[in-house]
Amino acid sequence: HTFARAPFAGKAARLKASERHVVRREIKQPLKMNAVTIIAEAMDISTINSLLVDVTQAERSLQRELFDTVLKKEQVSERLAKHQNSVVALGPVQSGTTRLHSDILEMSALANVVSDQVRQLDTERNSVQATIAKVVLNVDVAACMDGITNSLENEEYEAAAGFVEALIHLQASLTSSGITKEKQHAQFDRTREAVANVIREKINSAAVEGDVVQVLTYGKLFPKLDLSHEGLSKICQYLCKRIAEQSNLDRLASTQGSSEGGGNCTALLSELFRSIVSCIEQHGADLVDTFGNNALETLIRSLNKECDTCGSQLLKNYMDYRNIFQTAKDVSAQNRNLVAAVESAVDPRVIEEYLEEIVSMCQISREYNRFLIDKLHNDPPHMLGDTGNMFNGDHYNRSLHEVVGFYVRLEEFYMYENVALAIRINEQGDSLTGSMVDDIFYILQKCARRASETGSIQAVCASLNHVNNILSSEVHNAIEEDLQRAGSNFLDFVVSEPSTEHETRQPQSATAVNNADVIADNVLVLMKDIEVIFKFLPTDFSISYEALLQ
Repeated sequence: HTFARAPFAGKAARLKASERHVVRREIKQPLKMNAVTIIAEAMDISTINSLLVDVTQAERSLQRELFDTVLKKEQVSERLAKHQNSVVALGPVQSGTTRLHSDILEMSALANVVSDQVRQLDTERNSVQATIAKVVLNVDVAACMDGITNSLENEEYEAAAGFVEALIHLQASLTSSGITKEKQHAQFDRTREAVANVIREKINSAAVEGDVVQVLTYGKLFPKLDLSHEGLSKICQYLCKRIAEQSNLDRLASTQGSSEGGGNCTALLSELFRSIVSCIEQHGADLVDTFGNNALETLIRSLNKECDTCGSQLLKNYMDYRNIFQTAKDVSAQNRNLVAAVESAVDPRVIEEYLEEIVSMCQISREYNRFLIDKLHNDPPHMLGDTGNMFNGDHYNRSLHEVVGFYVRLEEFYMYENVALAIRINEQGDSLTGSMVDDIFYILQKCARRASETGSIQAVCASLNHVNNILSSEVHNAIEEDLQRAGSNFLDFVVSEPSTEHETRQPQSATAVNNADVIADNVLVLMKDIEVIFKFLPTDFSISYEALLQ
């Protein structure tokens, strides 16, 4: 113990007496107990020496730890002094924080009181505003009622409708604010119905008198009554009635005894379409401004429905006047013998007049449909398909298809009869070719162009089919017969002696050959002309373009 303590005697001397006592007690007591126990158990000197060495090493380890602890004491003392200074500095902060906490508690209590008062005032303010709104609403309703009464007495119907419109807005505000009173709703409905009945009587009277301005004026008041659909319907009904009166079908009957009957039917149909177009152009934009964007479509479809009925009746009257059905039966029964000397009982010139009238009606229908499509869909005019697609009732569409069917039969008769006539005449004159060379292809070209003007693929296909049949049968047979006669004449000229008869036959033989050559060239010209025609046909025709050219 003395040996172990000697190196640290100076430092241990600096410790306080109480500290040295504590250290010694903590060191000696374990060593003493362990030493007595170990010595009691030891039997020889070597064991005791080894134990002594272990004890000495343990004591030295404890002394090093004690020394390190003594060295840290100064650092701990310095840190403790700093903390004590900080605690002293935080004293005012703590007192200030305490005062702030108490102030916050007081302000929180005051805020709760103020919040309760604000909520109470807000509730009272809402109640006052609701009361004021009710008073103002009642005043406005009373003012509108008085205005409606005075306006009706003074026959100021537009002002009355304006007051009803104001009532409608007041009614909407009642519903949105949660104020629902069945009595007020019933009173509003009665008032609106009373004004509406007066305006209905006025617009009906104007329609009977034929005053279109008054009809439009009273009709435009219905949107203010929240009856837009009814007002637009009444205007459309009157305009349809006016169109029907303008397209007076009796005018066709008055001309049945004259030669202008068929042309007059075409003029009436054109006037019908022109009236509808004019009506749409004149009133469409105004109705859109009053009734909304759907008003134009409603007007067009209403007028188009009337057009469907009137147009169909016009076409039926035309067919009855021209006796198209019987004429078609006659030409169908006619024998198409191109070389026959017997003339047909039906005059082709009359048939041509019928054909021109039918084509004119088809063209008018196509132009009308272009206008409808442009108005409704803003599509380009060339996008128009088959004629009559815009007719919702399909009456006019069916009648027009029936007329086109008769056109096909009449055109077939006209084509065969005129080609047969051209082959029979076949004058030569001073030319190196016969007259039938130009006449035949003029007829075929005119018929093909006329069929394309109908706008019906049915008519175009049938006409081109007839053109092909005529070229491959009648014209081919006529050329073949001329060439056979020319060949026999040429052989007679070679084997026989020259004579005046042979000199006459020689130019005829050359003409037959020239006719065959020119006709072959004219077939190509006709085909190119048909190709040009197809460029101006509606887009739907392009589907069968190649097939038709074949």
